Amino acid sequence: MRQRLDKYWIGILLGLALPALVGWVYIERFNLWYTFETFDWDLMRPILGRICQVGIFPNMAMIFVLYTLEIWRLAKGVLIGALPYIVASFGLMI
Repeated sequence: MRQRLDKYWIGILLGLALPALVGWVYIERFNLWYTFETFDWDLMRPILGRICQVGIFPNMAMIFVLYTLEIWRLAKGVLIGALPYIVASFGLMI
């Protein structure tokens, strides 16, 4: 079972989906949709950057667990999937 799940593409999909899910839950939980609609998107860029940073934390926890279980390719895929969010958070903060 472990060998069947140890694929790069599964890790990349998990790495891309998990921060998006966490960001969506964060926006829903703190009712930020109204704020995004009210204010200009240029004012909201730092907040979106912070949401991207918050969304990366579950990926880091998943990488730790996968390294502990020695599922190396899946862990590397999760890290590769997190890279666009890291770059986006730096880009949005400037």
